[in-house]
Amino acid sequence: MVKIVGHRGASGYATENTLRSFQYAIDIGCDRTELDVRLSKDDASIVIHDDEVSRVTDGKGLVKELTLREIKELNCPDNQKLLTLQEVIDLCKNKISLQIELKAEGTPQVVNRLLLKNDIGNEVVITSFDLNLLREIKKLNPALKVGLLFGEYSDELWKIAGEIPVDSIGPKYTIATAELINRAHMLGKIVYAYHVNKKEVGEKLIALGIDEIGSDFPKLFINF
Repeated sequence: MVKIVGHRGASGYATENTLRSFQYAIDIGCDRTELDVRLSKDDASIVIHDDEVSRVTDGKGLVKELTLREIKELNCPDNQKLLTLQEVIDLCKNKISLQIELKAEGTPQVVNRLLLKNDIGNEVVITSFDLNLLREIKKLNPALKVGLLFGEYSDELWKIAGEIPVDSIGPKYTIATAELINRAHMLGKIVYAYHVNKKEVGEKLIALGIDEIGSDFPKLFINF
């Protein structure tokens, strides 16, 4: 059965990485919800994709140069606020599992600490495009499941996947070929394709043997 991962909550239906978006992912029955983590100036875990706040809030500035208090004063559309990772855990624990993408230096330590504090490490997948962040969190907590995200294919992928080691690989949907999926399965790796926002694309990937789909519009694939 293909697992459906709501991208930044269910960001096609509500402002990404907000309580409303995560609640929507829960309500429609996603298997997991994906989110992004950066650190504020005072090392709070902020759930936001971009390195600065202007696209999703009424403010300006780099996340790493703003304090948690300053970030909490910002407003997102639909009367939503930027969240800390702990706030997302509080909403989602025992309702939906998390797929946490590490976006910045320092996030492995802070994220791992929160996973241990909340005793949810066995329910979480950690992903990143940044090899060093994956290596770091795997060293801190070897039991965590980790996945390598990538937008371009290289044969180096397989060496890296074995070296970290990763449990899953996450290609952009455009490069998730049958050859890549089959080779990953032979190595015991799960394959997660991201940015799958059209039903016909998902149907094609499922036919190729994809294990997990990440979508802004997960309702397209629920009970598929």
